Amino acid sequence: MTNKLPWGELPWDPEMESPATILVIGGGPVGIEAALYARFLGYYVSIFETRRVAHRMLDWHDRPLALPVSQVTTSLGHAAIAAQNPDYKRPDPERFFTGREYSEEYLLPLAKTDLLFDDIHFLSPVVDVSRIRTHRRDGVLLQERCNDEFRVLVQGQHRGPWTARGDCVLDCRGHAIEPIGMGPGGGLAIGEHDLETDFLRYAPGDRKYEAKHLIGKRLGLVGEDAMACQCVEDWLAHFGTDPDTRLVWMVRPSEDSASDRALELRARIDAMSLRNVLCIQTLGVESISRNEGGTFRWKLLKEDDSTVELDTDVAMRRTGYRYRSLGPELHCHADAWVSPNGAVLSGEDATETEQLIDTLQKRVITAEPGYYALRASPIGQGAGVGLPRAFEQIRQVFAIIGGREDLDLYRIVEQQSANQ
Repeated sequence: MTNKLPWGELPWDPEMESPATILVIGGGPVGIEAALYARFLGYYVSIFETRRVAHRMLDWHDRPLALPVSQVTTSLGHAAIAAQNPDYKRPDPERFFTGREYSEEYLLPLAKTDLLFDDIHFLSPVVDVSRIRTHRRDGVLLQERCNDEFRVLVQGQHRGPWTARGDCVLDCRGHAIEPIGMGPGGGLAIGEHDLETDFLRYAPGDRKYEAKHLIGKRLGLVGEDAMACQCVEDWLAHFGTDPDTRLVWMVRPSEDSASDRALELRARIDAMSLRNVLCIQTLGVESISRNEGGTFRWKLLKEDDSTVELDTDVAMRRTGYRYRSLGPELHCHADAWVSPNGAVLSGEDATETEQLIDTLQKRVITAEPGYYALRASPIGQGAGVGLPRAFEQIRQVFAIIGGREDLDLYRIVEQQSANQ
């Protein structure tokens, strides 16, 4: 069986009539929005969140989002909040929310609506996804898999382990799932795994930051992605003129691999001639340990295979994140997807299907029937920068599930609001 889509055919029928149950993994902006879209279409939903709704945006605190209100909110979201609160007024579309404002004025009110609140499971990370009767090695037809229910294993912090079933899975965890290692090539440094809980988690601009963790101390920071750069900028704003509070920023030697933001920041630090900031170029952290006095001992690998050792009072890892797949018995892993002829491909298979790989649906439809991956950009790349793309992914998923290419609730609700 094939189902024709604008970009080709699927070897299974993705249409799913309501009532059906959709399992949403992730309670951030994308997960909440996807669940809301599903509820407006009459589907049942269950939302599983590792921590609390919008916790990453709350941690972003008083830093502004990268995009204005018009691009990080939707007509559907505003309509849901207004239905719950008649006094609700849409914020200025040109305004830039801070992370805290976005959470308090939009995301949390959405989560508290009657449409969603009873369906959100807090502190309930999903640790595995499977299908009830089939697994990856069965060799059954994809349509048979499509007709099989999903089973998710949840490790509730209060309830303990439990399972839920559904007809469809929307993986809205995003990219920021598992930190990349501090070692050479992104591997783990010796001792890194054992010391993870000792690393400083919050930068000066974060909601839960406490000044006592850095004042008068020497911070060792590894990484130069957007989150690392944000941390350095926060540190400079708070301690740039404090000679007793020092920063050791460990960066890669090759400028080709650094972002423009990282290069500009390094040049800015050089131009400022700060005596309390030291940038060290290294291939990675070979090992990290704790001394008897509680300080961190770093061993850094240099390009000539030599090593250099140094001590810091505090350690912070900002090396970026990688996507970790759920469900080893599913067909989909990381960036795996399916071509119109039913072949399971990976992101490396970009020869004969280059045009298809460039399409938006490639990143939504995985190789597992009924399992969709919706991913905005990590918050460190500019909070909110990937949300417009994620909203379009949500629209695409439900157009596919509903069997209607032109289905667009955002447009419908916006038109209704304009006519009122």
